[in-house]
Amino acid sequence: MVYVRSRKFCCCLPVRFGVFCESLLGIAIGGLFSVGGWIVIHDMMKGTLNPPLSGNEKTATWFLAIISTLILLISIGGLVGSIGKILPLVGLYAGAITFATVADIAVGIYVIWQLFHGEGATDVSKCEANAGDGVNKDFTHFACNASFKAARVVVVVIYVLFWLISIYGCHIAFEYVSQLREEREREAESEKGGQQNVTVVAPAYAPANTYAFAGAPNAMGPQY
Repeated sequence: MVYVRSRKFCCCLPVRFGVFCESLLGIAIGGLFSVGGWIVIHDMMKGTLNPPLSGNEKTATWFLAIISTLILLISIGGLVGSIGKILPLVGLYAGAITFATVADIAVGIYVIWQLFHGEGATDVSKCEANAGDGVNKDFTHFACNASFKAARVVVVVIYVLFWLISIYGCHIAFEYVSQLREEREREAESEKGGQQNVTVVAPAYAPANTYAFAGAPNAMGPQY
């Protein structure tokens, strides 16, 4: 048995435990959104969904269901890999969550850009329209505009925190991949070293069927 120092995160927790917890969280979130997405798609295909979705909403629902299903399957692989110390599964899980994090950052940047440049005036106008006719327009505009700005800041903070947690999760997964690789390398070196240390020792005694006076200088007869 080869000992390799366990790598840690958060000062004292082993990275194997971190991958295990990340996988469970991915199974929970991926399972929840995938089941919900496929239920909506089922109702949408049957025509029983009320109210019906627009074209963009249908595309988003398909995308959500497929991505959530992939996250569920990959998280199951990560869970099995962390329990059984299976390097290929853990490596696949680490690469997959890294790709998902990069994709999420790209989508989040686009959403934030829309909040600050594209969707602001439209959302404020919808808010003012829903306020009714009996409310002062200046106050309505101020309240809707202030609410939108506050919500926009909250969304940015949530996105940034989620990105930081996701990036740290990728770091934990790759740290565990490195630990498993080191364990395999140490085991291979140990097995190789054990084979090289095997030596064959010749017997120090004469074979049982050999006559003691058959060889020189004990042999009888002339010596050459």
